[in-house]
Amino acid sequence: MNWIVLLAFLAAPDPQVYTLETETNVWDATAVDLNQDGIKDVLLLTNDETAFPLKKELCVFLAGKGGAYPETPSCRLVLSEETGALFLAEVDSAPPVEVVATSGTGAAVYHFDGTGFAPLATVECPSLYPSGSREPAFAKFGAKDLDGDGVDEWLLPTARGVQIRTLDREIATVPCDVVSELRSGESLYITHRLPDIQTFPVAGQQALGLAFLSDEYADFAYGEDWSLHKRVRLPLHLEEKWEASASMKDINGDNFPDLVITQMRGTVRMYAETHVYLAKEPFVYAETPDAVFPCTGAVSSPVVMDVDGDKLLDLVFIRIPFGVGNIVNFFVRGKISARAEAHLFDGKQFREKADYSTNMTMDAPEGRARVAYAFGDFNGDGRMDAVYGSAGDTLAVYTGDPQRFITSKPWKKFTMPSFGNARAEKLNDNPAEDIILFRPGGDQAKRVDVIVF
Repeated sequence: MNWIVLLAFLAAPDPQVYTLETETNVWDATAVDLNQDGIKDVLLLTNDETAFPLKKELCVFLAGKGGAYPETPSCRLVLSEETGALFLAEVDSAPPVEVVATSGTGAAVYHFDGTGFAPLATVECPSLYPSGSREPAFAKFGAKDLDGDGVDEWLLPTARGVQIRTLDREIATVPCDVVSELRSGESLYITHRLPDIQTFPVAGQQALGLAFLSDEYADFAYGEDWSLHKRVRLPLHLEEKWEASASMKDINGDNFPDLVITQMRGTVRMYAETHVYLAKEPFVYAETPDAVFPCTGAVSSPVVMDVDGDKLLDLVFIRIPFGVGNIVNFFVRGKISARAEAHLFDGKQFREKADYSTNMTMDAPEGRARVAYAFGDFNGDGRMDAVYGSAGDTLAVYTGDPQRFITSKPWKKFTMPSFGNARAEKLNDNPAEDIILFRPGGDQAKRVDVIVF
């Protein structure tokens, strides 16, 4: 840390905490600058899941002078009962972005006029988005400007793959691996597993290519109207009773996605193994992994992020031991322990041994609750920090430490219910990231806390 950053860190004002309240339960949250004042506004997707008919709303909290957020919504958008998902999309080349409320049969588009929302259009576009969902959510990667014309393309999941369209026209349906299953019991259950979506630049073309990743295939679409297609089967080599998950990020900075594949088996004798495959050239991966990270006796899942601020993506493993000690801690003390390990990428390879590691202890959640945690740069020094619920009523921020991943003592503590979903979000032009904490399905589901650094 240089002296300029250090002085700025020491002189930084105390973070501001804003508690937002809604009339019904909050199921998801996001942030976007709706009123174009340079500060993102907070959007909360709410629903009374016990009401008949369902009462769904989009509650908007507009940032005021100095970036303060009001306790109650600045405006509301009443959503139809069949709404299952929302995403934000620029549909007319003029900011702010529009709100697209989708269901399995179509979408309704709303424009923000400065004080509230006005209906703009309705579109018939069948998709795999749910209808009548009791727990509506913002769709991850619902829309993106792929060709640089200022209008976002919508990415709608269908039984055949992903439909690419705008408000006015359907462009293409790209085939990819959408896994659908039917299970029967007293009722029939239909589930869909949608692929992860990433973009990548294509040499000689303005439009971005699309990569779709399931737990078995990577599909790539590129060229005019995304008419060219390649499929790569993931090198899983699964054995019986193994489960697999995969993610796709450009780790080595060559502008093409690399693969991170994790396979797990067992329960008490749990074993997990993560393989990293770096793209040798576009659409080409080696049969043998570039790095292998085994883990015995713990739930282990990697997060891909830049840990040390060198603009290269690293791997962070959160390992929760499934052993006698952790079980006793859970039942006797109401605590769970986890270990975070960081493996840094040096531009060519990962080291087999973790570069940093830290042990963490936190209160165990009850019912549907989950321990809130997130990674982000909360002090603005360029290194990754961590925030998590160190106790049931305490949310603690631990800054990045080049000697041990994160500091042993918290940099900041906040007294608030610490179960739920915490997300790092850049709300203003400060170098530090901020935090949005919401608590779906819990007894604090109508409360959202926003921490601005």
